[in-house]
Amino acid sequence: MHKNPFYINIFLSFLTILLLSLSFPSPGISYLAWFALVPWFIIISTGYRTGLFSYLIGVSFLVFNLSWLRFVTSLGWLLLSLYIALYFFAFGAVLYYLRRKLRLPHVFIAPFVWVAFEYLRSFPYTGFPWFFAGHSQYLNLPLIQITDITGVYGISFLIVVINAAIADLTEQLLFKRNYKSGIDSVVSSDKKGKMFWFTIIIPSLLLSLVLVYGYLDLRDHKVLQDGPNVCVVQGNVPQGVKITTDKEQQKEILKKYTNLSLKAAGEEVDMIVWPETMVPGVLNIDPNILNREVDRLSKEAVHKLTDATSANLILGGTAIDVRDASALYFNTAFYFNRQGRFVDRYDKIYLVPFGEFIPFEDWLPFFSNIVPYSVSLSGGGRRTIFELDTKNDEKKYYKFGIIICYEDTVAPLVRRFRKDGADFMINITNDAWFHDSSELDQHLAIMVFRAVENRICITRSANSGISSFIAPNGEIYDYLANEGRYKEVEGILCNKIRFENSVTSWYTNHGDVFAISCLLVTSILFLAALTRRIFA
Repeated sequence: MHKNPFYINIFLSFLTILLLSLSFPSPGISYLAWFALVPWFIIISTGYRTGLFSYLIGVSFLVFNLSWLRFVTSLGWLLLSLYIALYFFAFGAVLYYLRRKLRLPHVFIAPFVWVAFEYLRSFPYTGFPWFFAGHSQYLNLPLIQITDITGVYGISFLIVVINAAIADLTEQLLFKRNYKSGIDSVVSSDKKGKMFWFTIIIPSLLLSLVLVYGYLDLRDHKVLQDGPNVCVVQGNVPQGVKITTDKEQQKEILKKYTNLSLKAAGEEVDMIVWPETMVPGVLNIDPNILNREVDRLSKEAVHKLTDATSANLILGGTAIDVRDASALYFNTAFYFNRQGRFVDRYDKIYLVPFGEFIPFEDWLPFFSNIVPYSVSLSGGGRRTIFELDTKNDEKKYYKFGIIICYEDTVAPLVRRFRKDGADFMINITNDAWFHDSSELDQHLAIMVFRAVENRICITRSANSGISSFIAPNGEIYDYLANEGRYKEVEGILCNKIRFENSVTSWYTNHGDVFAISCLLVTSILFLAALTRRIFA
C-alpha cells in the first residue's frame, strides 16, 4: 500500500465521497455518516498530498450533491462547488498540520477543527450552511435533542468523533506498518496503550451521554396543548410558469392558489399561508398606480378569501417601495387579518447572492446574465413579530415570526426571532426552481434543526413541496402528500401548531457558544503547534 499512495488515496477519496453523499437526503442513509469520513482521515494520516485530496473530495462531493443547482445556473453550480471546497481543503490541511506537530490522534483534534470550519461556513454571503455533518441525522430524534444546547454543531462534533476514533483504531490495528506518518509515528510508544483505550472510551461515553439526554428530553418535554389551526397551501406552480410575465398565466396562478385556499372554508381555520412570491400582484400599493389588472385581482383575492374563510392570511409576494425617487423591490410576506385589512409585513433580510441580488453590482455587471430576477432585490431591515388571534383557544393571541426561503439556514436569525418572543415560526419558500430533486429534502432537514435548537414549532408552506409541520422536538408530524408523493404535488394541509412545556432553550439564550468554543480550541491548538515549531 505504501508503494502506491496515489492510487490508494484515489480509492479512499471515492469511498468518502460515496458514503457521505448517500448519508444525506436523499437517499438519506444516515448511519453511513458515522464512518464516511474514515477513508479521508486515513488519507490525512499518510501526509501524501493531503490538501490536493481534501480539495478533490470537496469538489467532487459538492458537484454531485449540488447537481440541483444546474436547473438554475450551471455556472453557479460549478463556481459554488469550487469555492466551498476550499473549506474542505482547509480542514484537511489544518488537521494534518496539527496532528503532525502536536503528535495527537485524530479523535482529539478532528472534531474541533471540523466544527470550527462548519461554523465559519455558516456565515451568510461568505459561506454556505448546507451539508453540515449533523444534517444527515435529522430523523434521529433521540440523537438531535442535544442541539437545544449545542446547535447542529453538536451532532457534527459527535459524528466526527466517531469517524476519527474508527480511523485511529484502523491505523493502529492494520496500517501502522504501512504509513510512515500514521498513528505509529505521531504517538510515542508509552502512550499507545492509553491512547488505544481513550479512543474507544471517550467516543462511546459521548455518544451514550447524548442519547441518554435525548431520551430523557423526549420523555420530559410533553406537548401541553395544540395551538392555532394553520393551513399551508402548495400550488405546485412550475417555475417556468411562475416567472412568466404573461397576464393570463399570472391570473391562473392566482386562481389556483385562491381555489386551493377556499377548501378551508367552513373549517375553524386561524390562518392560511401561501408560499414565497406566489402572489403575482403587488399588494402594498394602490392598483391604480401601476394600472395592472393583476394587482387589482390580487387585492380582490385577499378579500374573497377572508370573507369565505374568516382566516388571517400570510401571502408571499413582492413589495415595491419608492424612496428618493427610486423603486426598491422586496421579497415579502404580507399579513392580512380576518377582515382583509393589511396588518404588517416582513421583508426578507438575508438575500441569496447571485440569486436575488448581485454583490458589487456596479463592479460585476456581467453577472446580471445569471441572476433569475430582472432586478436586484433589497434586503429587509427588521424582524417582524406578528400576532395571531385564535377562534377556539384559551390563549387569545400567539406571536410568530416568518423566515423566507433559505433564511432557515441562518440559525442566528431564527434564534433572534425566538428571543423576540415568537411562539412559533413560519417558513414560506418556493423550491420549484429545483423540480423534485434532493434539494427539497435537504432543505427540510435543515429546518428540523431550527425547530429543536429553539424548542419551537415551525410550519412550512412550499410551492412544490415539502409543506410540513415540525414539532419543537424535531418530529415532522405532518406533511402534504398525494398518493405517496410529497414533491411536485398540489393541495392544502391543515393542522395545529404544537407547543412544549419547556422554557426557552439554552441555545436560544446563548447562541453558538459550542461552535465558537470549538473555533477557540482550534485556534489554541494552532498556536500550540506554531509554538512547538518555533521552540523545537
